[in-house]
Amino acid sequence: MPLEKLEKTIYQEFANIVGTENIDDSAPVREVYAYNWCQEIFNYMHDKSGPLSPFSDVPKAVLLPSTTEEVQQIVKLCNKYKIMIKAQSTGLGPWNQPSSSNSIILDLRRMNHIVKIDAKNLYCVVEPYVSGAQLQVEIMKHGLNCHMPGAGPMASPLASATSMNGPGFTSPHTGHSSRNMLAVEWVLPDGEILRLGSLGQKNNPDWFHGDGPGPSLRGIMRGWAGAKSGLGVFTKVAVKLFPYPCSTDFKVSGCSPNYDFEIPDFIRVYIIDCKNFKKLEEAMLRIEEEEVSFMCSYLSAFAVMAIFSNSIETLMDKIALGNLKAPLVVIIAARTEREFDYKQKAMDLALDEL
Repeated sequence: MPLEKLEKTIYQEFANIVGTENIDDSAPVREVYAYNWCQEIFNYMHDKSGPLSPFSDVPKAVLLPSTTEEVQQIVKLCNKYKIMIKAQSTGLGPWNQPSSSNSIILDLRRMNHIVKIDAKNLYCVVEPYVSGAQLQVEIMKHGLNCHMPGAGPMASPLASATSMNGPGFTSPHTGHSSRNMLAVEWVLPDGEILRLGSLGQKNNPDWFHGDGPGPSLRGIMRGWAGAKSGLGVFTKVAVKLFPYPCSTDFKVSGCSPNYDFEIPDFIRVYIIDCKNFKKLEEAMLRIEEEEVSFMCSYLSAFAVMAIFSNSIETLMDKIALGNLKAPLVVIIAARTEREFDYKQKAMDLALDEL
């Protein structure tokens, strides 16, 4: 059965917005965009008797806009012709997939700019296709850090802040993505643009705050876990930045995976075998009461082995770590010796009580 395509006149209207080189309705491209990691789980949840296919519904076309204005025009045109939209940033996971073949995918990879870094006021403004790694490289030049969601450094900070949950390994220090979101530029489902927070001010609009004046709309925008592009398209977002907890003047040599890394001053890693999950819970709660950790996370014993390995051979040398029953990995870091001494004493106190 041939895949459903856009009518030629509608296709041309979309091409007039993004340019002919930034729209495609060929079968290979559309079917590639219909594939995603873990899509078979969603398909099984929808129809338990069906095949475990890794493909979603196939969209009618894929468009690559480059500006908020182009996104706005596309959304209005989709409303005119009653076509559904699914927006993708870096595109990780089945929640990026269309739920109907009467749809188009907006691949936002051309919107990949770091718009602003305000080192003094500790925030930055990013577009959808900026990755966590891309952002971190730039802000570390200012001695700063950002929250990195558990999805990893290739994921989009914008998508995590506006449309997902967003916990990560450094959450004890950097919080959750949703709590780091400030002002937002949002193309609503009808194509109108809404600017949340301080960006919506009539006089001197800027990105530094996510609320007011007036009622906050952040909860409506994302709720607890985000709408996964179900409420329009987010084209820019400001997120909080944090002082990097130690020096960013890293000394790295060698080639991947055999890096030689000089550990910065004032950083320490603790690996604690809590023996069982009840004691693991108690340890995490007690350590987090001190509010000194950069990372405080349970990892599997195999993951702990992998942290200290860069090959299969060196992994097997760490086999003793595989016997850990409930490993808790804690990192503390500081910018001064005084701060580091305090954090070590706080950790010693917590560990003595466990």
